[in-house]
Amino acid sequence: MTIKTSKPIPKFPTYGLLPKEETEAAAFLKKYPEYDGRGTVIAILDTGVDPGAVGLQKTTEGKPKIIDIIDCTGSGDVDTKTIVKTSKEESSKETLHTIVGLSGRCLIIDPTWDNPSGEFHVGIKRAYELFPKELITRLTQERRQKFESEHYQILVEVQQKLAAWEEAHSPSSTPTESDLAIKTDLEARLEVLKDALKNYDDPGIILDVVAFNDGSDWRVVVDVDESGDLRGAPLLTDYHKELQYHKFSQEDLFSFSVNIYDEGNIVSIVTAAGTHGTHVAAITAAYHPEEPALNGVAPGAQIISLKIGDTRLGSMETGAGLARAAIELVEKKCDLANMSYGEASSIPDFGHFIELIRDEVIGKYGCIFVSSAGNSGPALSTNGSPGGTTSDVIGVGAYVSHSMIQAEYALLESVPERSYTWCSQGPNTDGDIGVTIYAPGGAITSTPLYSLTKSMLMNGTSMSSPNATGCIALLLSGLKAENKPYTPFRIKNAISNSSKSINENFGVGLLQVQKTWEYLNTYYDREDQDISFEVRINNSSLKNRGIYLREENETSSVQLFNVSIGPKFMKEIEPTTGENNSKKFEFETRLALVCTQPWVRSPDFLLMGSQGRSFEVKVDPTQLNPGGFYYSEVEGYDTTCPDRGPLFRVPVTVTRPIILSNSKVSFNNWSFGPGHIERRFVKVPDGATFADLTLKFSTSQATSPARFWLHMIQLLPQKRFTAHERVYIFSLGQGSYGDGNGEEQVEKKRFAVHGGVTIEICLAQFWSSLGNHTVSLEFVFHGIQIANNANNGDTIYVNGGEAYTRIDVVTPVRREDELHPSISLDVLRKPLRPAEYSLKPLSPDRDVLPNSRRVYGLLLTYKFSTTDKNVTFTPKFPAFFDLLYDSYFEDFFAFVYDPNKKVIGYLDIYAKNIKLETKGDYVIRAQVRHHSQEILEKLNNTICFLEFNLSKKITLEVYNQVSEVFTSNKPTANKRSLEKDSIIAYFIGSPTDYSTYPKEAKPGDILSGKLNFVSSNKVDGGQYLINLVVPPAPTKPKEITPNGDEESGKESSSEFDETPKPEKTKEDKAVEDLTEAIRDLQITHLKKFPAESTQRAEILAELENNHPTHLPVFIAKLDLLLESDETLSPETANKVLEVADEILKKVDLTELAQYYGIKQEGNINETAKKKKKENDEKKKAVVSALRAKAQALAALASDSTSSSSNIAATRFEETYKALAQWWDATPPTSDFKNLLTYIIRERRANRYGNALKALNKYLSESSLTNDNTKDYEKALGIKIELYKDAEYTVWENYERKMKFIRIPPGGYAPF
Repeated sequence: MTIKTSKPIPKFPTYGLLPKEETEAAAFLKKYPEYDGRGTVIAILDTGVDPGAVGLQKTTEGKPKIIDIIDCTGSGDVDTKTIVKTSKEESSKETLHTIVGLSGRCLIIDPTWDNPSGEFHVGIKRAYELFPKELITRLTQERRQKFESEHYQILVEVQQKLAAWEEAHSPSSTPTESDLAIKTDLEARLEVLKDALKNYDDPGIILDVVAFNDGSDWRVVVDVDESGDLRGAPLLTDYHKELQYHKFSQEDLFSFSVNIYDEGNIVSIVTAAGTHGTHVAAITAAYHPEEPALNGVAPGAQIISLKIGDTRLGSMETGAGLARAAIELVEKKCDLANMSYGEASSIPDFGHFIELIRDEVIGKYGCIFVSSAGNSGPALSTNGSPGGTTSDVIGVGAYVSHSMIQAEYALLESVPERSYTWCSQGPNTDGDIGVTIYAPGGAITSTPLYSLTKSMLMNGTSMSSPNATGCIALLLSGLKAENKPYTPFRIKNAISNSSKSINENFGVGLLQVQKTWEYLNTYYDREDQDISFEVRINNSSLKNRGIYLREENETSSVQLFNVSIGPKFMKEIEPTTGENNSKKFEFETRLALVCTQPWVRSPDFLLMGSQGRSFEVKVDPTQLNPGGFYYSEVEGYDTTCPDRGPLFRVPVTVTRPIILSNSKVSFNNWSFGPGHIERRFVKVPDGATFADLTLKFSTSQATSPARFWLHMIQLLPQKRFTAHERVYIFSLGQGSYGDGNGEEQVEKKRFAVHGGVTIEICLAQFWSSLGNHTVSLEFVFHGIQIANNANNGDTIYVNGGEAYTRIDVVTPVRREDELHPSISLDVLRKPLRPAEYSLKPLSPDRDVLPNSRRVYGLLLTYKFSTTDKNVTFTPKFPAFFDLLYDSYFEDFFAFVYDPNKKVIGYLDIYAKNIKLETKGDYVIRAQVRHHSQEILEKLNNTICFLEFNLSKKITLEVYNQVSEVFTSNKPTANKRSLEKDSIIAYFIGSPTDYSTYPKEAKPGDILSGKLNFVSSNKVDGGQYLINLVVPPAPTKPKEITPNGDEESGKESSSEFDETPKPEKTKEDKAVEDLTEAIRDLQITHLKKFPAESTQRAEILAELENNHPTHLPVFIAKLDLLLESDETLSPETANKVLEVADEILKKVDLTELAQYYGIKQEGNINETAKKKKKENDEKKKAVVSALRAKAQALAALASDSTSSSSNIAATRFEETYKALAQWWDATPPTSDFKNLLTYIIRERRANRYGNALKALNKYLSESSLTNDNTKDYEKALGIKIELYKDAEYTVWENYERKMKFIRIPPGGYAPF
């Protein structure tokens, strides 16, 4: 059957899904089909690559596509230090060889496995710790549905039983106590089940991991289904040896492989932290033999996956991951590396990883390193590191072509080809342009299996970089096939000089494979192709790589620069080998210097040898119109071969700012179409602190709604561009605003600025937004400054110990009509020193740098406590934060733990909020890595600042005069106006009532917040931070009477007053104190002796004989009995009964009950205090004795073989009731030992609901401290038993798994 259509259906433009024609890659492959990347190995530094993804199985030659997979981050590490041996279990059918996993499960192993030592290393890992967030989200939703179906079956059963009880007991009836207890328990069960589901957190699969050595290789087995039967499971080894990988289940389709380190003590389970890395790898080198149009750029290349995205951080890269990746690039002898990652950097071309890549990986070992420039445009100076900031790295920008627009984006109309709006731009703050080349920045290609889609669209410089990498792989494939050696310098120079012009700001072009190939062959014999020429501007202490004039003082006069050009040879960092000496001697070139713009001048010629030369460059920015962006280059050509292009380029960028005569600047009627960008540069007036923006749009002709991007940046020395960046996205022309009726759309913003510094105002219509638009902008600058705060910058410090703090406020920009200071403090900042530290060398398998230096780890341990639950806090390490690519150290990483070593949160170089759900003790374990022990030693006392959000903000009052601080009942600094250049004094009052400070605050802590001067409209970015130093707590001073005597307080008399007893002599008192101290010391040391110790028995007997009325002696004896036999055998139980009765005989229970039955007076004398202390000790002893007695009787009552069990049961009930009279509440959820007795009783009566409810309350309300971890573990075990008793199997299994998470059997997690 043929279906007729109104017009012919065209073929899908498959060629645009993964663009290759724009870069001439397709033409090159057509001409040289065997130069398809074969023979090259490409490392993908990313989130990890799925070895099961479509197109990533084989190369065009049938070789394996992925030849190694390595997790450089450590996020998949499993500690397998625990060693176990096998045992045999006989059954009627077979003999099983088993080991006990770290989970406690019995694991069946295959007896045919070769294991000469007989030793198995075991570890445990929660599978969700290995999974990316999007996969966890999918799985938890699917698994919850199954879990809930089983849960609701139980819930319905309980509801039916409760309904049956109600039906059996009419409202007019009088149920028995036993019947009421049944109802109460059913209601408790219902509540427990509902609360359990409310707090449900899918534990996922808990993996037992087993490693052993088969005599030649380490092998790993992972129990992916929790069956415990490892027979038939794949025996994995280091991926590169056998290229093995496995999936966790058909449910998740998530691939993993393994690597084994440190003699089997660490198993690295390697998984992808996201879809990004697989997509990147597919762009570079996917091979689809069934549909070649879907191929990656270099389908013949092989791939090594180096995972630098840490799963623990949601795929954020870490310094350790980056350093290990650099090590692997050298170890694996990679030809190419692609890194589609990056961050802003405060100093370009500097940092631990930057130096590793530039000097070692590229400069010494010859790996070509390609990296994304960043997606932080359209403003200038937004390059990311390393791709846009690092010398010798090939930085790649993103370009969108017509074929991509048609195949990938499904736009209603075509738009011009161009770089993407968001593509990062140069120059860097040191003048270097950063971006080397452009390549297609989008693709629809393969993704991991777990995503449940074969392919998806992604765009960014993350996609342009692997496209460029694939193009370079084609070139290397050809060079290798023709036996032509090359260097990274030669390749970078060739692609730069062969690019296609795209009218980019800095003349950077689109990569062209065919033209680059021709260039390489044409100039192959020129040895200067293997030299990189370093540009240095000697006027700067930082040795800038280009000239960048941006500020008023730089652009208001002619500038003269001394420029040095130095040839850099491969392996320059190893000059002692002499390998380059002959090349250096022979090198000499005669250069012609060409300036591309008339406002830049240089000498005409330069003769340069291997030592380099310097020359002067004159830049005259006064010729340029204010507000604009201008770019020029000084290009150095070899006069003997000018056609090969410049040997070097000295970039010259000028952004001459507009100097305002007042506080306003307007830009009217800017015209925009798709992708159009307008940028202006304005000097922010001196003293300005914020600005008001008004954006206006109107049209007399109907137009499409469009997305506009307003990007504003100010640059300050050694600060990331993000520090003073504002980005606003507007949708203009929506609804009636775009109808063409002239209705004006107005958008307003108020944002912080830095006075005296040039701001770039960059407005762009998004590249894919259709229609033409006219936009006007107006900026009004304001300045409200604190005149006497030059030393502290934007932060005001208030000493809480002083009555007030004076600030002088000045308005240097214009008259300010909204001056109304207000101060709000919302954060408590507590300094914390490390409690301990250790320094040791790290793994020889993974942490030895290419220069053979071992990396060391400094472990810092911090301890702190909280008295509230559900507290959110932010640990901050100023010494390490916000440093990654520009870091002087290799890595900083930290874990936050509870006392059970459960991970509560992770920390890297960015501040993170962490929620502490339970009150109690916590530990932060931080590791700093570096190859210098000396540097790490200097950091061993680094302060961590704990910042807690205050539940209630604290307001500091501001006054107009000093006297008002003391005389006024309310703040007097009301809203007012202040003329330009006027100055006014304000006085900030410190809190006079110490209860204003949070109870957690200690002297020296800091309360932080903001000082706002305008209240009508919030300033984006804020204005001033304020820190209040908490003073010491006040003490009540002694009152002096008029005659000069001290007035002392008089104790009131009470019924506890007794006739004074004669005072003891000092000697008698000393002897008594010594005797008591020895007695108490002996009591505390009893538990330290082994249970069978004769010395313990002797000391205990001596204590009983010498102190027959001292109750703690007998309580200690009772505790020793209970601890010696937790199951309480009949013999032990009877002994417990004897000791308990002995204690109870020593106390007058009637007198004690009467004492606590009388309300005690609040103001009591010393004698009464002593009496209270004695009675509290007696009460404690009575409760301990009754509790122990109840436990012993319960044990005897449960002995069905005993004829006296019924008598024990009756006595248990009597004892329990006697005990409950001494409790403050029933159930006694504040005391675990008493709670255990309550639970024993409820379990005996099958009232599991009551027991669970009480236990849950204890777990939710108690502090979790270092002292009660055993109680907590026991409580979790009892909870599991109660669910089992109640036959709630689904919740029993859930709690068993959660126990592994709450109390990790492996202890602290490896870094």
